[in-house]
Amino acid sequence: MACHACRMSEIVLEVADLRRLCTLFLDAVERRHGARIDLSSLAVDYYWDLPLRAAFDMVNDPAPRVGTGQVSDDLSELHHLLDRSKNEGMILWHDVAHLCGLLRAMAFADLPDD
Repeated sequence: MACHACRMSEIVLEVADLRRLCTLFLDAVERRHGARIDLSSLAVDYYWDLPLRAAFDMVNDPAPRVGTGQVSDDLSELHHLLDRSKNEGMILWHDVAHLCGLLRAMAFADLPDD
C-alpha cells in the first residue's frame, strides 16, 4: 500500500530495522571514505536547517522559520554527548538533530559531481 494511503496506525518503525540500516549505512561510509572523515575537506560548514515542528507542519509556510545549522557545531555537540551520556543521558530531539547534520554532511560528500 502506498504510504500516502496508509493510516497513521499502520506506519510502524521497527527499531531493530533502523539499527540494522544504520550499521549498513556506516559500513558503506567507512568503505568509501575511511574510518576517519576530514569534514573540513568538504569545504562546507553551514547548511539550511528547518526546526522539527516546522518540518512536520504541512499547513503553515516554513520559510520564516528556516535557519542555519553548522557541521562543526554538530560534531562538537556529538563529542559532548559521548561524555554527557555517561551521566545525564540523551536529549533525544536535540542530539538526533545534530546527528542528522552529520549524516547530511556525509551524504553531501558522496554526491556525484555535476
